[in-house]
Amino acid sequence: MIILYTDFTLLGPYVGQLKAAIYKYYPDAKIIDLMHDAPGFDVKHSACLLNSLIKYFPAGSLFCCVVDPGVGSSRQAIVLKVNGLYFIGPDNGLFEYILRAEKDVQVYKITWQPRQSSHTFHGRDIFAPVAAKIAQNDFSATENISINDIKRLDWPDDLYEVIYIDAYGNLMTGIAATAISKAAILDLKGVKIHFAKTYADMPADTLCWYVNSNQLVEIALREQNAAKTHSCRIGDSVRLLK
Repeated sequence: MIILYTDFTLLGPYVGQLKAAIYKYYPDAKIIDLMHDAPGFDVKHSACLLNSLIKYFPAGSLFCCVVDPGVGSSRQAIVLKVNGLYFIGPDNGLFEYILRAEKDVQVYKITWQPRQSSHTFHGRDIFAPVAAKIAQNDFSATENISINDIKRLDWPDDLYEVIYIDAYGNLMTGIAATAISKAAILDLKGVKIHFAKTYADMPADTLCWYVNSNQLVEIALREQNAAKTHSCRIGDSVRLLK
């Protein structure tokens, strides 16, 4: 499987062109759209979010990941093999959380260049073709490098921030569910937030936090849009009060 993870949104031609580039090199490819609304231009929050999603895919899955505000610059294009999963994308920190605490890591630099390439769409012109090649076990577009040759960031392991807002207005944080107890009280924009096991357990008109399906702390307002009601944005700080 080739799994797509981008901040392109579904507006415009970009996702379609990305898929077309994969099919050009691998007509029988199986493609899954994991998401195309990763936080735009936002490598840190997109990296944290990506790490929470990969555990549900089988070994051999290949992720083509494009959150690349530095496209066309001197940043490298890389391929990682981590615990049997492959990741293709820019060397800008997007895979930072995936690399942490992982020992079985192989790192490759993409050396292949197409005859013609846009300076602003490496997703279509470089990452997608290389993903198609590697999905067919062809690594000729790459060369081995050391893990010390790629960019690493010192972001906290748990991000006490909103990292994603879904279509319902629920606020996903970068806090692992194991990092706090069910008795924890959180603060978001001056509002105290207590734990609830399910949406049905949430009192009406009251923000609550719960453990979401990706094992992250998420904040919601029962049957309402928490983001709009409380004017929340990606990057808003979440504090632990207790």
